[in-house]
Amino acid sequence: MRNWVLITGCSTGIGWALVPLCREAGWGVVATARNPAALSELPPGEDLRVLPLDVTDAGSIAAAAAACADLRLKALVNNAGYGQVGPLELLRPEELRAQFETNVIGLHAVTNAFLPLLRREPGARILQVASMLGRLSIPLAGPYNASKHAVVALAESLRLEVGRDVAVVLVEPGAIRTAFRDTLAEAWGDLPDRARGTRYETVLARYLAKRKDQAERFAMDAETCARKLLKALNARHPPRRVVIGRDAFWVGKLKALLPASWWEGLMRRTYGLE
Repeated sequence: MRNWVLITGCSTGIGWALVPLCREAGWGVVATARNPAALSELPPGEDLRVLPLDVTDAGSIAAAAAACADLRLKALVNNAGYGQVGPLELLRPEELRAQFETNVIGLHAVTNAFLPLLRREPGARILQVASMLGRLSIPLAGPYNASKHAVVALAESLRLEVGRDVAVVLVEPGAIRTAFRDTLAEAWGDLPDRARGTRYETVLARYLAKRKDQAERFAMDAETCARKLLKALNARHPPRRVVIGRDAFWVGKLKALLPASWWEGLMRRTYGLE
C-alpha cells in the first residue's frame, strides 16, 4: 500500500524538484499544475498521477479531490504561488486581490478540499509553503509579503485546530534559484508605465537587479530546498517549522536584534529608497 502526496505548483521550481525526490523515496505523487502539459516530461509510472489544478478555481479543486478519493493520501504540499511586487501606492486593488486569491485563498481552499482525505490516514501531514518574507517585510514586495504573512497565520491557526489529526508544517524558505524571479517582471504588467516620472522609476530597475544579485549570492537551488521538504514528509514526528536557507535564518535573527529604526534604515538604503 503506497502512501501518496499531492503537490501543487509542480510546473517549475520547488514543486518540479520535489516530484522525483518523492518518487525515489517511495511516495506516490499526484503532481498538479494549472496547465498539466507543463508536466509532460515527468516519467510515467504507477507511482505518478498528473492532474490539472488551478488553486483559484473551485471546480478545478473539487475535481482534483474527487480524482484522489481512491488513494491513500497521506500528505499535501501547498506550494503554488507567485510574487506580485511593486510600490504599494502604485498598486491597484485588483492586483492585491489576485495575489491573495492564489497565495492565500487558493491555499486555504485546497487545504479544506483535501482535509477529509488526509484525515483517513494516521500520520498525515500538510506542508504549507510560506517564505522568510512571512516573518519580515522588504520594500517593493508589499503584496507578496502580506500574502506570506497570511500563510504563516493560517498555518499556525490550522495547527491548533486540526494538529491532533493532521500535522501542519510551516515551510519558510529563503532565496531559491527558480524561475519564480523571472516572473516578477511579468507580474508587474504596466507598473513601469505607472512609475514613469515618479520616484520609483529608477527604484524598480534597482529592485530587479538587487533581487537577482541576492539570488546569485545567497540562494540555494530548488532541489536542495525540496530535499528539506522531503525530510519533513518522511519524518516520524513532523516539525512545526522548517526554515530553509542561511539567509532565512540569519536575516530573521538580524531583524530581531536590530532596533526598528536601524532595520528600516538598512532596508531603505538597500533598495534605494533614501
